[in-house]
Amino acid sequence: MDRRHFIIMGLAALLSRPVAAATGAPMRLYIGTQGSGPGQGIWAARFDPASGTLGDLNLAAEVERPTWLARDPNRPLLYAVSETGNDGQAQGGVLGFAIDPATGALMPIGRVASGGGGATHLSLDPVSRTLFVANYGTGQVAAIALKPDGSPDAVQSVQSHAGSGPHRRQKGPHAHAAVIDPSGRYLLSPDLGADRLFVYRFDRRTRALTELAPIAFPPGSGPRHLVFSPDGRFAFLDTELTGEVYAYRWDARRGVLTQTARGALDAPDFAGTRSASELAVSADGRFLYVANRGANLLHLFAIDRRSGALREQQRIDCGGRGPWSFGLDPSGRWLIVANQASGNLSVFAVDRASGKLSATASSLVVDKPVAIAFF
Repeated sequence: MDRRHFIIMGLAALLSRPVAAATGAPMRLYIGTQGSGPGQGIWAARFDPASGTLGDLNLAAEVERPTWLARDPNRPLLYAVSETGNDGQAQGGVLGFAIDPATGALMPIGRVASGGGGATHLSLDPVSRTLFVANYGTGQVAAIALKPDGSPDAVQSVQSHAGSGPHRRQKGPHAHAAVIDPSGRYLLSPDLGADRLFVYRFDRRTRALTELAPIAFPPGSGPRHLVFSPDGRFAFLDTELTGEVYAYRWDARRGVLTQTARGALDAPDFAGTRSASELAVSADGRFLYVANRGANLLHLFAIDRRSGALREQQRIDCGGRGPWSFGLDPSGRWLIVANQASGNLSVFAVDRASGKLSATASSLVVDKPVAIAFF
């Protein structure tokens, strides 16, 4: 048996293992960064969900600017962008890794071009085996096929955004996220440069993207990220340049969003830079968490389950500076923040009854952390 055949057989066996359900046992946390050059890339740490502690940091894979990570919910696979080509001179990259469930080691299984420059965000549709990537630098979204073993194959469909805004960062389109809706029939892409939320119909058979009518935002808003409620009835979006949060009712039959709420994270007299970054909905759909990168805060909102309206419940210091992103662990008991400017992860305990956050003493030093994924 030659070496190549041995590797393929080993990979097939690895991917056939079922992913264990979340328990109190220690798990692996993968950390995407803005690191570039030798000794930089995706880092891994052990996370103990019983105590909320982090440790055993190690470099899992050398990747240039792996600023977003996405995990396959059903198989031990991790995907990452390589945010290169923001100057428009080259395409970004999308990489696949097999995760060794025993050690957490990452084994590369493929890399492809991202369909545009400056790949910055990923989402996954396991049913059609498709990755969606937002290319910030050149303003495209792309659908990338996955092979049966989960490795990235090739771009199947690309859509180019158009538009600009009054802010100095809005000279052209900048696709900031590519989010597949819970029905798997639509792709939504907030564009920071165009002040638009682009909506596409997605054909799971052909992987084709077809543009529908976009949603326009006030000039200078800078739409950044979007998340759906677990039941697929609502969607929530934040704006990077004005620090606002929008709530929508989602009609998955027609691909239509109806705005139900809009609010600013900061007070009218706030003198700092307004900058919303990440947002996430609790697994039970009752709470929305939003990171405020300008004020270094985390905000908690209660979600009205009938209308989707938001009611702020808490704001708390993020445990560092520049909260670029965060994630709720699979148990829902912990929220971990990637503080890019201060170079650390901070851990918060979550009260699942009220949704409120409590700071803990657990922290971990990581250079320029911007994204996390649990395994």
